[in-house]
Amino acid sequence: MVKAVDEMIRNLEQISADPSIIGKCPELPGVVLDKILSTCVDRDGPEYAKVARDYESLRADYLKALVMHPVGRALAALAVGSAGVELMERGRPPAVVAEVRSTRAGHTRSRRESFNCHHIVPKSIRPHTDGVSINHPTNFVVAKTTRRGLDQSENPHHFWHSLFLHPQTHNAPTEPHPVYVVRPLFPFYPPITQGFRSVEELRSKLAQIGAPALPEVWENRIMEFSRATKHKPYAVPKEFHEITRLFGELYKALNKDPELNRQLRASLAEKASRLVADFLPAGTYLNGKQLPPDHTIKTIIPIIESQQKVETVVKSTARKRQPAKRESRKLVTPQTQPQVNQQKV
Repeated sequence: MVKAVDEMIRNLEQISADPSIIGKCPELPGVVLDKILSTCVDRDGPEYAKVARDYESLRADYLKALVMHPVGRALAALAVGSAGVELMERGRPPAVVAEVRSTRAGHTRSRRESFNCHHIVPKSIRPHTDGVSINHPTNFVVAKTTRRGLDQSENPHHFWHSLFLHPQTHNAPTEPHPVYVVRPLFPFYPPITQGFRSVEELRSKLAQIGAPALPEVWENRIMEFSRATKHKPYAVPKEFHEITRLFGELYKALNKDPELNRQLRASLAEKASRLVADFLPAGTYLNGKQLPPDHTIKTIIPIIESQQKVETVVKSTARKRQPAKRESRKLVTPQTQPQVNQQKV
């Protein structure tokens, strides 16, 4: 896994030597669109289930390996802080206490920012491109995710899904066709929680938190991201908060009814298709319909095509849990354990 993480970081570095690519699209700084030839798979089918199981067995190893890598550790320290790094060392997704405040009753209340490891090319897509491997670090990003309510400014992962992936996969054709996925140029997103106005300031911050120094290519990218966000924490633009919130609602328990969920998915695909058309080229399928040949992009975001084959093979080192042996004891009546229904998200 350590070798696979090193390959991931090298592949990210090779996407572009020009750091100005980071700020090309102000709404989506630090990401590109990756054109992937693919088909959609059944979320309730065995193929999806196997990919999900394999991912669950690899995720903890990936998080540990990412903070073992010197570049990964430095980027983690900037994105999720020392507490987040410690959680990743234990194979757990990072969570950061962003704010602690006192209440009128004299108690303290904290606000936590949670990150999760996600697929860039989602599990619901079968790539027909040689360079894409679903459960490989080159296809992972640790992104800020959970945010409730109308304010979706700190939910970039749901923003990517609602704006780009959902309208392209909803009512998608059954034959292979190009799908444009959001590929962040950092292993973490957003990559920083504060702005840096000089490289010296960035280096001082890394030294202060005891993180390794970054190679020049990553220093330049961090500085360009800071300039793109005007040295402030990244926020999802307000005009996309509604669709970002609606995507999260697809997975709420009260919306699990199949017919209701289909209606919500259709409504989101229709709303998002109107917004995402500004970003995508002619011929792209949105909600089952192709953008016409005379369609033009209004908001430019860099587009790449993944051509690199992954060189490393990742295998989980997690041991399968052995069923606990039951001890027979006198005068004790065995109790039936309740079954827990697990639903995938």
